[in-house]
Amino acid sequence: MPQIDIDKLLAAMNEGSYQSRCAAIRSLCPCRNNRVRDLEVWAEIFRKAREGGLRERDQAAHAIGTLTEKAAKNDEWRDLLHAFRHELDALMRDTRSARVVLGQMKKHGHAHRGAARQGYRRRRTVLDLKTPKELADWVNGHLGLAGQARVATNDPGLLRLWRWLANRVQCQPGRRTTEPELVSRGQRYLPALFQVPAHEARSVARASGLRARRARAGGGCRTS
Repeated sequence: MPQIDIDKLLAAMNEGSYQSRCAAIRSLCPCRNNRVRDLEVWAEIFRKAREGGLRERDQAAHAIGTLTEKAAKNDEWRDLLHAFRHELDALMRDTRSARVVLGQMKKHGHAHRGAARQGYRRRRTVLDLKTPKELADWVNGHLGLAGQARVATNDPGLLRLWRWLANRVQCQPGRRTTEPELVSRGQRYLPALFQVPAHEARSVARASGLRARRARAGGGCRTS
């Protein structure tokens, strides 16, 4: 992917004719295969959505509406939107901007704006989810795992638990997930750890980590 000239993008949104500035904002919408996730660029898009001219605000709100949709399916877009969650909340309190954002979500398959607003609430709730790292910290704390025994963020079982939790919050935003429910799912996705006493779980985790390190090293040395 060619290197992106951030200064050039920022200048395009703020210099030249009104039409060219609107076109620059429009070109940064994720619906146009734009992959720019630079925080400075998106901070300017959010600023334009609040303070720009009428068409600038519409184009920026359109881009933010598409970003909200993308964030529901892609972790990189989600991380970007998470960084601007407070700006998004402020934007949605503005009647005109909220209408454009919801209108964009409506184009992505929502039957009407009421459904779009409900969809927005689900996507906004996802931004408050714990990250896989925070979930790993919870598992390690719950089981008393430390050092080499700790469950890694990229552990397949932990990632399955994370996907279940993310889906739960997105589909049932008003439902509170309890610790017993997490433990129950942990028993399904991390059975070697959750179905044994905590002190034994530490031994299992250490052994699992050792096997993984040996596999990465090509099997290590065997002793007779």
